[in-house]
Amino acid sequence: YYPTPASLIREMLKRVDLDTVKTILEPSAGKGNIIKAIRKHEEGYNRHKFDIDTVEVSPELRHILKGENIRVVHDDFLTFHTLKRYDLVIMNPPFSAADRHVLKAFDMVRGGGTLIAVVNAETVRNPSTNARKEVLQRLAAFDGEITYIQNAFSHAENASNVEIALITVKIPEHNPDSFILDYMRKAQE
Repeated sequence: YYPTPASLIREMLKRVDLDTVKTILEPSAGKGNIIKAIRKHEEGYNRHKFDIDTVEVSPELRHILKGENIRVVHDDFLTFHTLKRYDLVIMNPPFSAADRHVLKAFDMVRGGGTLIAVVNAETVRNPSTNARKEVLQRLAAFDGEITYIQNAFSHAENASNVEIALITVKIPEHNPDSFILDYMRKAQE
């Protein structure tokens, strides 16, 4: 468990316009460092309240989140299922399964939304598994941005000198074709 340091959270939040965000998901929320930073933004601007959901596998950390009045909607992100889609999915998943967490997160972002993820740099540099290859394919398909950062966790609560990759992907708006709408257009013609 490596809580996201404040300096990295600031870097993550620079990559999204929170004024356009309503719904937020933080999988693997830990103690809620990222959500607490977002709430400070919310308090500072006082424009609207965010609809924030979190997922956390550790019972102890879920207890901390609930004590901070942070909504926990599920325990294991990889088994989390919902029809809800989010304007922002922002995450620092376990590095050992980051590829699978990022793939799942892609499916949780609504069209026009943003995915921001902190992963071990090896996840994107070394496509040694099918999941890592698929992450790279999706990043390419959506014109995702990868920024490598050395020593982002060197002064963190649980210090580590691991190099990370900060992934930012803006998912384009998608207007699915409707069978009914197509039928109505043809009928009108």
